[in-house]
Amino acid sequence: MGGAAAGVSQHQPSLFTVICLAVIGHTAFTASRLTVSLAAIQMKAPTLTVGLLLSLYALLPMLLSVHAGRWLDRVGTRVPMLTGTAVIGVGFAVPTVWLSMPALFFNSLMVGTGFMLFHMSIQKLTGELADGPERMRNFGYLAVGFSISAFFGPIIAGQLIDHAGAGASFGASFGASGLLIVLAFALLRWRWTFSGQTLLEQGQPAQSGKVLDLLGTPQLRRLYLSVVLTSTAWDVHMFLTPIQGSKIGLSASQIGVVLGAFAAATFLVRMALPLLVRRFSEWQLIGTVQLVACGVYLAFPLVSTHYGLIVLSFVLGLGLGVGQPAVMSLLHQVSPPGRVGEAVGLRMTLINGTQTVLPTAFGGIGSLLAVFFSGALAYAPLYWAVALMSGAGALGSLRQKIGAPPAAPGPR
Repeated sequence: MGGAAAGVSQHQPSLFTVICLAVIGHTAFTASRLTVSLAAIQMKAPTLTVGLLLSLYALLPMLLSVHAGRWLDRVGTRVPMLTGTAVIGVGFAVPTVWLSMPALFFNSLMVGTGFMLFHMSIQKLTGELADGPERMRNFGYLAVGFSISAFFGPIIAGQLIDHAGAGASFGASFGASGLLIVLAFALLRWRWTFSGQTLLEQGQPAQSGKVLDLLGTPQLRRLYLSVVLTSTAWDVHMFLTPIQGSKIGLSASQIGVVLGAFAAATFLVRMALPLLVRRFSEWQLIGTVQLVACGVYLAFPLVSTHYGLIVLSFVLGLGLGVGQPAVMSLLHQVSPPGRVGEAVGLRMTLINGTQTVLPTAFGGIGSLLAVFFSGALAYAPLYWAVALMSGAGALGSLRQKIGAPPAAPGPR
């Protein structure tokens, strides 16, 4: 590796360090999404407004992710991570002291934008720590960390909302999330001072290609399409579950448990990922993800009990849990040299594009459907549309012949 930039420590972090940071930041992020949704519902906001609030988490990331990826390639990851945590912290401070609809909109915009920088840095750092089969395993372990945070974030938020006391419940959830971000910032600023690799240290010249050049190979085009389909399946669950749960009379804690079951399943399947990658290629795993999403979304609107939603959420988590590690492993393999950060940025742009457009679109369509349908069936056409998209995507992914073969067994 080349020389260090002046004044900044350049040692590589451990995977454990990266995962700890990921868990802290993602716990706050997932708690924020649930808290914003339920606070808006408590304020009698229409479904369209709830969808718009969730869309704002992804609005600026959709526009800025590619530029942020190029920034990561140039300067490393420490400064973007510090910047991201600072932005997230400001986003939590406002609704903690002033709970209102404008504060919820501010929180969505700031937390989503800051977490984009934080998350992309985590992904780039993880990819730099190993090559080949080790890289896939590292992304699997990182995904386990995200599963832990996705489990605790909604459950902690739901418990605080239900039990913090009248008038303080949502503020307590926002405040606790803000404290987690302060912890992440402090660790980055004074304890863990790595910066990650830059283009200069990798022996790569500054890259000036157009972003559309990344779509010049069939592998990347197919991979990015799979990213959109998997992200849609994931976000529909995060968006519609609080709304559907509220419609059938579930409390905030019960809704948190449903989302927690999804996270618990992703944790379990990701723990098994080192075994899975020895037997299946990344494309086979991605196709299976989409098949599971198809089946669950066909059944989801037909279930109107708490335990039924928990079971479906758990099965969906078993499927979607392997999607991100498989995609990230392929992305690092097929990205042009020196443009990994940019390729990750384009992936984030596509993910945030679905997160910007779909909640608002589904919120508007859901408000219209609610006029004609009642109960859990109000959103059946939305669930079934996603099921059809996922099924079609699965057929395409399972036919892919190009890509990484099953990983060879590594040291245990």
